[in-house]
Amino acid sequence: MSRRVLWLAARFALAYGALTWLAAVTPVYAELERPFTAVAAALLRQSPDETRELSFERHEMSGTYRYELRAGTQGKRLERGMHAHGFVAVLFLALVAATPWLGAPRTAAAVGGGAALVLAVCVLMLMGDVVGWEAELRAALGQSPEGARPYLVPLGFVAGLHRTAAAGVLPIAYWALVTLRPGVLRG
Repeated sequence: MSRRVLWLAARFALAYGALTWLAAVTPVYAELERPFTAVAAALLRQSPDETRELSFERHEMSGTYRYELRAGTQGKRLERGMHAHGFVAVLFLALVAATPWLGAPRTAAAVGGGAALVLAVCVLMLMGDVVGWEAELRAALGQSPEGARPYLVPLGFVAGLHRTAAAGVLPIAYWALVTLRPGVLRG
């Protein structure tokens, strides 16, 4: 392994360690969940027969999701503790911090694209949670969980993001593709 690769790996480890420590002692993850929840809530499917509501309430360093389903005259609500979907954002920030300067235009484009990817991944993971919560509420209402479609698009593919390391791998792969030039790691 070249010195340059070791130097980049060490910079990333230091940046990621510092950022995860900061996230552990401040309400970073709880603050990140608020916009993710707002986007996921805005995308919920509504109809005259069914309404859905998703919210997030921060409590000090953590928070609680609230999801409510009203199907006709029946309604049910559940509360779940916060998941730190924002770990993807922390990982991406560590990648940015560890990368040598690319120049203003290239850095801005890479960070902008990465931020959009991080937002999409985090919101999709939360939307995957909502699909499970809807199935749970439907079962509690005596309805078939098979009809659990809180979003217009099927989200079965998202389950893998949440249960594996894939959510963290996506920003790493993106960052490597847009920032590394041939020969950068040689030396």
